[in-house]
Amino acid sequence: MAAPNETSLKADTYEDVIRIVEEVKLLPLSSFIPEHLSLESVTVHEQWHTGLVTDPWLWRDRLPGDGIAAYGRFFAKKPMLIHKSLFPLVKNVLEEPYSVDERYADGELSKAAVDVYHAIEAHEGIDVKQLRAVTGLSGKESKNEFDRALVDLQSTTDIVISGISERLNASGTKNGWNSTCYMTAAHWMELHGIAPNTLPTPEAKSQLKALLEAQFSEAANVYLRKIFKLK
Repeated sequence: MAAPNETSLKADTYEDVIRIVEEVKLLPLSSFIPEHLSLESVTVHEQWHTGLVTDPWLWRDRLPGDGIAAYGRFFAKKPMLIHKSLFPLVKNVLEEPYSVDERYADGELSKAAVDVYHAIEAHEGIDVKQLRAVTGLSGKESKNEFDRALVDLQSTTDIVISGISERLNASGTKNGWNSTCYMTAAHWMELHGIAPNTLPTPEAKSQLKALLEAQFSEAANVYLRKIFKLK
């Protein structure tokens, strides 16, 4: 089949990008998957960071907020949108069979990651500033540890980026940059009526492999089979 980025798909509006995510299923923000579309490739540079309704930087947070696509750094530490119809299958393949506490006990997760996860679980939709405060990781010396914890938890689909919160001053006027918010993936799915994929993992991998082969270019397939450890 033709590589997705060889098509004429373009996103000028939020409705356009919804259609594209529905079609391609996996939409990274940047073009790092070979021969595959990205939010960057389907938009024009002048659209970005304008603060307007046509700004893709705002779309990336609106999509998970509307329950259209899961958003997070699910692999390669790169931000990625995964359509709600595919996310349960991807989650099945990427998630660990053990809890965060069990993984911490086995030395597979840092204490910071466990603390971050439980804080998100206790405060679903928490913004990053509050999250750093409640976990005691707000100091400059903790930034790398905190950021690594977030990436580790997203890579196993324990958590997702759920949207943004606006920073307001005492009078209720917007003041400063928006803040990223996080939820557990399970809560995000439940919130938007998305059923989990309960296949045994080997069957889920077979299903994902078949889907990739049917919808993606060979170059994208080679890359993604390595990412998802598909034989």
